[in-house]
Amino acid sequence: MSVHIFQINEENFQISTTKGIVGLPEPKESRSANNIFDGLLSRLAVIKENDYILMYVTGKQELRGVWQADGEPFFEDTPIWQDRIYPFRCKIKCSEYSFLVPLKLNDINDLISSGKIWTWALQRASGSNSMFSISNNEFHILLEEFMKLNPFSLHRQRIPEPYPFRKNNIIDKIHFDNQKPKYEYSVMTLLNNAFAHNKLTEVFGNYSDYLSYVPTSLGKEMDIILMFGNKDHDSKVLSYDLIEVKRDVFDEKALKQLIGYETWFLHKKVMGDSKMLRTSAIAKNYSEEVIQYVNQRSIIESKTIKLLQYDYSIENGFRLSQIN
Repeated sequence: MSVHIFQINEENFQISTTKGIVGLPEPKESRSANNIFDGLLSRLAVIKENDYILMYVTGKQELRGVWQADGEPFFEDTPIWQDRIYPFRCKIKCSEYSFLVPLKLNDINDLISSGKIWTWALQRASGSNSMFSISNNEFHILLEEFMKLNPFSLHRQRIPEPYPFRKNNIIDKIHFDNQKPKYEYSVMTLLNNAFAHNKLTEVFGNYSDYLSYVPTSLGKEMDIILMFGNKDHDSKVLSYDLIEVKRDVFDEKALKQLIGYETWFLHKKVMGDSKMLRTSAIAKNYSEEVIQYVNQRSIIESKTIKLLQYDYSIENGFRLSQIN
């Protein structure tokens, strides 16, 4: 089950929990507004029905929860919140968890300092972060902290004015250029939607958890991480697959970036155990230099990088084919 956290102020929190809906703000007018638009689509596309939803209330600096996605995300610009339009939306419903006492940011920072939480990201490298996702393992750690503060709570949440059902139309809103995804964010939207619905297991295997836009201490975000758990112990991750995505040509610069993430993750997250880590690239095409390097690396260092070419059509959807 995926877990997503929305940043929200106190007034909008009351509206969201009354009507049972969360959202991301519309992009400000700029020359790159369409690109930013698809970026917001790509972040919302990771949500599927019954995913867990939490809300971080900015002014109070506290985490509240826990709700679940009620249906799938959609785009609609009917005014709901008071301060601005939040058209990238998902309905929410009450979950089996209901906590009166929230988690304070100081408590979460303690978990981050101890290494128990590592994908928490109130800020992106490029600025604020209206929504981000955390791993299942981290969610269970947060649940334990909630339960420490709410040991005997019989409180039950309810949604007093449920928002009307809306059909998922995220894919319909992507920008295309001659039937090709127009931006890298457009590709990420298609890819996130496919991963969220387990449509790429024939390429990557049965991953147990999935995150996109994952923060690192390098000042950059990894596009995608797949996690592969122990089927007998869901909390134990056995291996990871790091994925870098490009809209057009995957060149030497992109390859350097992917290998940089691989090196960082190897030392920071898996204690140097190379058996726990795989790397993959997704692009429309690959430069000859990248193909040659990847082939030589496989032979000389026994380190493989899976090179995948994407294709999309309305008839066949999003597809991947391996070229090496």
